[in-house]
Amino acid sequence: MKSIRSKLVFTLSIAITGLVLGILLATDIAVDNWIDNEFNRGLHSKAGMLMTLVHEDEEGVAFNFSSEFMPEFDGQFEPEYFQIWTEEGVFTRSQSLNLFALKNLKFEELKLGEAKIMTTQLPDGRDGRIIYTRFQPQLDSHSHRNFYNGVSRPHHSTLTLAYAASSEEVDFILWLIDVIFIVTTVTVIVFIRLFVRKSVDSSLAPLNKLNRDISRLSIADKNAIIVVEEPVKELQPIVNSLNAFIKENRQLYFREKRLTSDIAHELKTPIAELINMAEVAIRFPDEKEFEADFKPEVLKISQRLKSIVSNLLLLHKYSNEALPKQDACDLNQVIMRTLERCDLERVEFALQEDIPAIVSNLFALESIIINLVNNAKQYSPEKSVVTVSTLLNKEGKLQLSVTNELKVPLTDEDISQLFDPLWQKDSARTSSDNFGLGLSIAKALSTSINAELNVELNDEIITFSLKLK
Repeated sequence: MKSIRSKLVFTLSIAITGLVLGILLATDIAVDNWIDNEFNRGLHSKAGMLMTLVHEDEEGVAFNFSSEFMPEFDGQFEPEYFQIWTEEGVFTRSQSLNLFALKNLKFEELKLGEAKIMTTQLPDGRDGRIIYTRFQPQLDSHSHRNFYNGVSRPHHSTLTLAYAASSEEVDFILWLIDVIFIVTTVTVIVFIRLFVRKSVDSSLAPLNKLNRDISRLSIADKNAIIVVEEPVKELQPIVNSLNAFIKENRQLYFREKRLTSDIAHELKTPIAELINMAEVAIRFPDEKEFEADFKPEVLKISQRLKSIVSNLLLLHKYSNEALPKQDACDLNQVIMRTLERCDLERVEFALQEDIPAIVSNLFALESIIINLVNNAKQYSPEKSVVTVSTLLNKEGKLQLSVTNELKVPLTDEDISQLFDPLWQKDSARTSSDNFGLGLSIAKALSTSINAELNVELNDEIITFSLKLK
């Protein structure tokens, strides 16, 4: 199972660690190179200074060196070494070389003007670096003038200088920097890991709290909703959606609970009547008058039970199920043909002519029309008129409307429950012919054929409108 927390911690840790590691690595390389280059530059500077002490005149090459000003070449403290070769051999060397068995530095062949730095082991056993350079000594002013007055240039000598110094201190600094880099890297990785984990846990805390709130939520509690004490921008849409979902499911829960109670109530009365009649028949088997009424009453009660069960099965069958729309028909003709089988004494028609033909489901249309008209006749005054009309509305949809006057006034709350199964305005359910299923069946069938069934109340006039798509 994938974990958002683990993925966030891993991704952020890798990303931040990679960035910091890259910066530290670049810094380490830059510092190492800088220190290394500075040491090499020091070698070049010291070698250049030694070369300036060599000059040439008409008598030959001379080296003006004094260890008094450069004690490092005496070998008393952290000795450094130099050696100069002419074309004939060793010209001079530092006194520090005389302190060890190895009194000469290694010679390296170079071209004039070329310089080379190499790692080496110093005569005292320390690690160091040595710079070789091949040069021509400077001329004193008198000899320089003679050279330009005709003395041939080839007599100018060429020398090779080697200068060596210990690199152990520099190597130690470079090693120390590398150790610091490694320790810093490990510390940063651990810190980033802990920091990222803490940050992710802190950021996911509202989500975890939301999960706990949901787990403790009861859909049976009418006032239970999800509330985030400190609103989070990313969670608020989820909270709103969950509250809407909870509200809808709570309505369904209470609707199903009421429906179960209503079904039990509707079935309880006829069953109780059958039981009472059976008990009377058993108690008075020879009662002729009772026997004459017994069978018709049993049949009537049984038919009522059958009607309730059939309507409930019909409602259950077509709830949330799409019906095929394969019947091409004229809505006006369907209305007239369907209502011919009914009592049309109080029914008036206002059918718009030349309405377009539709393709729908005839069974659903006929059932919806019958249920709407029967409902209108049942709940309207005896001498009032039920109007059935058709028209093509502004939206280009064909609309069937059934309008009647109300016998009993309805409230907005009543209107919102009209399509609920087994709902009746009369809470005592004194009617033995109506069960509150007609409008529910009409609503379910309209949904099944992708039509829209709405109700509108205007004073004491109620209108049911079926919009066919």
